[in-house]
Amino acid sequence: MAQWIVHYANACGQLDGWIERISEGIEQARYRAEQVSTAISLDVVVQVWPGCVIECRGFVGYAPTGTMMQLTLDPDNAHFADNMGEPFERMVAHELHHVMRWRGPGYGRTLGEALVSEGLAGHFCRQLYGSAPEPWEAALSEKEIVACAMKAEQEWFAPSYRHEAWFFGQGDLPPWAGYSLGYALVDRYLQHNGGQSAASLVHEPAANFHPYLHS
Repeated sequence: MAQWIVHYANACGQLDGWIERISEGIEQARYRAEQVSTAISLDVVVQVWPGCVIECRGFVGYAPTGTMMQLTLDPDNAHFADNMGEPFERMVAHELHHVMRWRGPGYGRTLGEALVSEGLAGHFCRQLYGSAPEPWEAALSEKEIVACAMKAEQEWFAPSYRHEAWFFGQGDLPPWAGYSLGYALVDRYLQHNGGQSAASLVHEPAANFHPYLHS
């Protein structure tokens, strides 16, 4: 039987008053996900790390393997409390898709693979919640999408791509370029392949998305 074991790093009490709400959010995301995908076992590490979160959310997620996700929170962030409902659940769902993809082709070593992994995780949230793209998934204008797609074409198969530049704006690319381009890429794929979903495509090779890089 699949089980999620949640580990709260709370020796100093920074999560006091929030654990019940965090637990409910994790369970809600898990429930929704298991309606459309195979249940899996994993560890969920919940920790506090002030300043190391998405500023407009107050938390951030990371899935380094196929057996664990890390949820980093900053309860003192001005936006944290307001986002501890569905936005928090969507973060859990996003990271869960990464965990599941790690059990297939993996997150990826090339730019193309990373774009697909992030785009699929974003659309998994949309599938579960009917939600609009997150701010980082709709951060580019149409003109910027075209320009970034042309640049991504040159680096698609590059294992030495600059992840920080593509996804975190630490370079000459717009902030969140990789998240927005990946979301648009997967959106095009889904529009041309009826009956598919982010859940059904969790192990789909990134190469199959490459033809949809350009609109």
